[in-house]
Amino acid sequence: MRFLFLFSIGVLAVFWDFYSGRIPNVLIGAGLLAALGWQWSANGPPGTGNFLAGALLPLLVLGVLHYFKMMGAGDLKYFMMVGGFFGPSLSLKCICYSFLIAAVFSLTAVIKYHILWKRLILFIQYLKEFFSTGIWHPYIVQEDNPAYLHLSLPIFLGSMLITGGWI
Repeated sequence: MRFLFLFSIGVLAVFWDFYSGRIPNVLIGAGLLAALGWQWSANGPPGTGNFLAGALLPLLVLGVLHYFKMMGAGDLKYFMMVGGFFGPSLSLKCICYSFLIAAVFSLTAVIKYHILWKRLILFIQYLKEFFSTGIWHPYIVQEDNPAYLHLSLPIFLGSMLITGGWI
């Protein structure tokens, strides 16, 4: 049942992210309610604690990435929803596998578009600007980036690998 919930919500999240660049809050809210219900039905009242720990762990681990505008709010909330289904240990595992999948996608795009040196120079300039001004801003604007990564897809794939028992 958990696989069915995560699959259907994940497909919708990926679709909306690719279509509009956003993951609707109503979809995340429905997923969080489904996660709470699933945890309660699978583990009884202790499932509520498992849900809360799993949902809050991504906020604690990845909140800094969102704060510094390196990760979108929808992606963070999607991780929190998935974490609600998984509990804390599998939530952390999903974060790790999702970022590993994202790294493979990013490396593939950097190679495909021949922008490795451009990205390294941009990163160095970004760090120089931050250290001279102390002001954070988005690292790369989506419109300026042919290799933009929708993180919802790696999150979806990571959650499917874990839920399906393949990892």
